[in-house]
Amino acid sequence: MKQDMICLEAPFHSPFEGTINLSMSAKEAISSQPPSHKGFLTIFQDESGLGAWNRRWCSVQDNKIYYWLYPEDEVNQNKQPHGEIDLRNCKTETVSIASRLDCARPNTFVLTIMVAAQPGDRTSIITESNGKTTQTKYLLSADSREERKQWMEVLNKCLQSIHSWNH
Repeated sequence: MKQDMICLEAPFHSPFEGTINLSMSAKEAISSQPPSHKGFLTIFQDESGLGAWNRRWCSVQDNKIYYWLYPEDEVNQNKQPHGEIDLRNCKTETVSIASRLDCARPNTFVLTIMVAAQPGDRTSIITESNGKTTQTKYLLSADSREERKQWMEVLNKCLQSIHSWNH
């Protein structure tokens, strides 16, 4: 952004008289950092209309949670992630513990993602589609209370950054 600024009242003999040209730029500091967090999460997924909990190796990077079947799959260049959750589409303001009504499994937290509906989107156990938008509720379970706290802290920092930078 470039903008001319006029200096109306400069002290006598000031080098700042007349017009000052100011050029500023800003960027997100987090974008160049390595993944925020890695570890196992157990993800509730829709499998043929039935719910199933699947343990996955997860990595937070580029405002997404990528997940693989095994940790070594992440470093293997030939293995694509098994799936991803784009946090930029997260409707959840703050990640919090899942209510007992949503899930009785301990150390579980919820992320709700909303995207524009695509042809073939259908309502299921974890997804609601109304033709305009598709909303998916991800239930993610950590192995321990401490790990759940770590995941929630990292994800809340990501969401705060996304909301602050509006991307």
